[in-house]
Amino acid sequence: MSSAFSASSASSAASATAARFRRLSAAELLRGGVGGLVSGILFAAATMWFVTTLDMPARPPLLMISTIVLGDEAMATGAANLPVGLVVHMVLSALFGVVFAILVTRLRTNGAVALAGLAYGTLLYLVNFQILARLAFETFRMANQPFELVVHVVFGALLALALYNTGARRGEPLLATR
Repeated sequence: MSSAFSASSASSAASATAARFRRLSAAELLRGGVGGLVSGILFAAATMWFVTTLDMPARPPLLMISTIVLGDEAMATGAANLPVGLVVHMVLSALFGVVFAILVTRLRTNGAVALAGLAYGTLLYLVNFQILARLAFETFRMANQPFELVVHVVFGALLALALYNTGARRGEPLLATR
């Protein structure tokens, strides 16, 4: 009798957990991926523009990103590769978008998604530039840190826009009119 009780209790607990987390639709995952991709393109364009304002060529940001797969020494040896950097940046941007779509499934308002996007962009900056760069990707420490923080926060904000009015937020006006 106790095993039957345990099985039904476990089943009830699993059902309750499933009810708390609504199912994420393929459309929301796609919006997250595409939102990440578009935000990543704008991120790359802004970064390339920024370095040109410092009288530097536009290539170094993407060359730096290529070191994620080519190794940190690729910048010093000249093996850093522009197409590799572009592909790595776009794939990571899309993946970060899908992860964000999963994380915001339970948020009820567009405002909460906007705040989550700002926090997510900040978290990406902290993980990528303050943790991973110190541990494994020394090349990234050469980047302008204040600019990188700003552009990551903007990435998160743009990504949040891609997930407005999805799931529980469907039908909510973009801006409150009260």
